[in-house]
Amino acid sequence: MASASDSRLVIVVGSGRSGTSTVAGTLKYLGLQVPQPEIPPNRTNPRGFFEPQWVVDFHKRLLARSGVHLSDSRPIAVERAYEVGTRPRLQAELREWLANALQEAPELVVKDPRNSWFQPMWRDAARSAGTTSRFLTMLRHPAEVAGSKQTYYSRNPAADKKIGDTWRISGWINVLHTVEFTSRPDPRAFVRYDDLLADWRSAMGAAGTTLDLSYVSSLDPDTPHEVDDFIDPGLHRVKVTWSDLDVPSSIQEIAEATWQALGVLVDAGGHDEKAEATLDELREHYRAVHADAEAIAHHSIQAARGNLRAGGPKKANPANKAKAAAKKGSA
Repeated sequence: MASASDSRLVIVVGSGRSGTSTVAGTLKYLGLQVPQPEIPPNRTNPRGFFEPQWVVDFHKRLLARSGVHLSDSRPIAVERAYEVGTRPRLQAELREWLANALQEAPELVVKDPRNSWFQPMWRDAARSAGTTSRFLTMLRHPAEVAGSKQTYYSRNPAADKKIGDTWRISGWINVLHTVEFTSRPDPRAFVRYDDLLADWRSAMGAAGTTLDLSYVSSLDPDTPHEVDDFIDPGLHRVKVTWSDLDVPSSIQEIAEATWQALGVLVDAGGHDEKAEATLDELREHYRAVHADAEAIAHHSIQAARGNLRAGGPKKANPANKAKAAAKKGSA
């Protein structure tokens, strides 16, 4: 039984297909506990997801209530998720679950890409339980993330390639900016997927030092470890570059600049004033580009909703409204 004041809560965040499962599994092998039961492995993650079933089910409910997609590209998504995350009944659910989980282990790792949208909710729950939330963000180049999602999640990868590539990259931008900005008040570390596969001791040693985790003192480069067998460079199965994608130049430029700025945070121990200022500018630039795209696509959106007709949006037929009112009055 652990004292909450002595506990460590590590929340793994970032875009799906960025190596979040690999780093969560690494943390488990290094001694942190994943609350049970876990989501079982499947073909997309044959070595396991290391996601608590309760957390996944909880986040799915939150996303459904907020109308937010796991990789939502809309800047407004963070506001909608935040509103749901402030609802007292849902907050109480999370506080109760987390308090119980922290009693079982001194160091806990919670991973589910959906929790990238609900970091403030987790911060408040951790504080209520008497501990501090620590965020570990996994970073993988956005082109590779898009390629991996297309490979494992797309039913017809060849269909509407430009649309698919664009929303996947846009979703990566929006999620990573949300994760980075929201986690600024907390202890946090950033880990590159390539670094984790190439030299996990160095990558996790730096992250563990930043997050004040106990395993750091036991990392010996000359002593074999279970993680040596768990991390397989062959896990890096999808290697995609910008030349393989069909993405608008404005979106590609924002994504690449975001990737470069986040890389600075890896080497700076989670915080760098200049890099964070750059990320602020990029986040606002993306909002402007997204707003322009929505304005340009206005008629396409209306047509998809069935509200487009010559002369403007479809209006209700007054005769039909009168009939409905008469029918209601006679009921």
